[in-house]
Amino acid sequence: MGSGESTIITTTLTVSSNGRVEGWNDQPNSRGTMDIIWICLTTTFFCTYVVLSVNCPARGEPWWKGEARKLLWVAIGISGPEFILTAAAGQLALARDSVKTFRSAGYQGWTYRRAFFANMGGFELIPPDFPPFRINSKHIHWLVSRDYIDFPEVSDEELWDKSKQDTLTKAITCLQAGYLVLQCIGRAIQGLDVTTLELSTVAIVVSGPIAAHPYRQTPLDFVDDFTPSWALNIHRFMQLPVGRNSSMRPITRIGDSRLPAMTWKESSCLCLATFAYASVHMLGWNFSFPTPLEQFLWRISSSILVGTTVAFWIIESSAKMYRRRPLLGKKKSKTTDILPVQESSPEPKNPEEEVKAFVPKQLPLVWEFWGIFPISIIYAAARGYILIEAFYGLRSVRPSAYQEIEWLSVIPHL
Repeated sequence: MGSGESTIITTTLTVSSNGRVEGWNDQPNSRGTMDIIWICLTTTFFCTYVVLSVNCPARGEPWWKGEARKLLWVAIGISGPEFILTAAAGQLALARDSVKTFRSAGYQGWTYRRAFFANMGGFELIPPDFPPFRINSKHIHWLVSRDYIDFPEVSDEELWDKSKQDTLTKAITCLQAGYLVLQCIGRAIQGLDVTTLELSTVAIVVSGPIAAHPYRQTPLDFVDDFTPSWALNIHRFMQLPVGRNSSMRPITRIGDSRLPAMTWKESSCLCLATFAYASVHMLGWNFSFPTPLEQFLWRISSSILVGTTVAFWIIESSAKMYRRRPLLGKKKSKTTDILPVQESSPEPKNPEEEVKAFVPKQLPLVWEFWGIFPISIIYAAARGYILIEAFYGLRSVRPSAYQEIEWLSVIPHL
């Protein structure tokens, strides 16, 4: 650099005496600050909003409430993609258990798409003497296996036709994500700087396809009505407390935050997926930061993301093994994943006892809670810093961060 305070390298881009470009920069004959922010924000939006499939809305619910719920989950996905990965893995586990249990009872027509649809609150039971209310795959299995209602005959083709994930939107998402990934790879190959915002967005892109895999079977959030057998006395069950607000009757929709227990295979896959997401931030270890302190904090924070992922998996695995101790050596019922099916279907004498099968029995262990709680606090602090630095670091970058890769211009993107 020259001996003056700044050196002009383009018509509008100047480099200060410390060799960095300071402040906001409009698009010159290369890319500008807004170009970096735009590609990262649009890619993040597509990789979260398009991938997500929230549960069905209540009847008569304003459209904006559903969009508000989805935007809330988008914010959660940006704050921590692991939460979206966990929710997706949980929905897949529920659907798998549902398909397994239905088919073991002889209902081979129950598919993953139907299971996802049911667990989204897509089925609404219409009793003869009570307002309609939502039921999930557990409820349907219980009612069908006891001949209270007929097996729902909605077809996979009908659900697929109503799919919420538009093909064009998914194609745009793939192009946008692919462009950003190629941008970062190309810049690394040519020795050009990648910004922390781009790296943070790539981490979200990495987790997107993994989260999208379970959701590919998810249909549109519409509701299918079917009428139960007249033999069902629904009032006996409607007086039982369910959910956080037990005074609200009937239940108008199924919440999005219920996470079931997962198998070892699912837990391990989830751990590897979250580990891959956390590890992407380690690629910024030797990035050029505005100050040495920011580089140090980035290294510490990215290490914490990886470390807390491993620590969380160890604690959860230990807790799972501890809970299984009383069950070792005992023969498991083939239908314990949802509800035990009896050969006969008598009218239940005590509905409260039967409904207990729907309520999760495994609360967090004391040592499990106090092990995860501090880890969560540390993780939140590290993740918070990375989010802040991703944007704050744009205030001062090296000139190569604004150099464009010419061959990428042939790839369509927003």
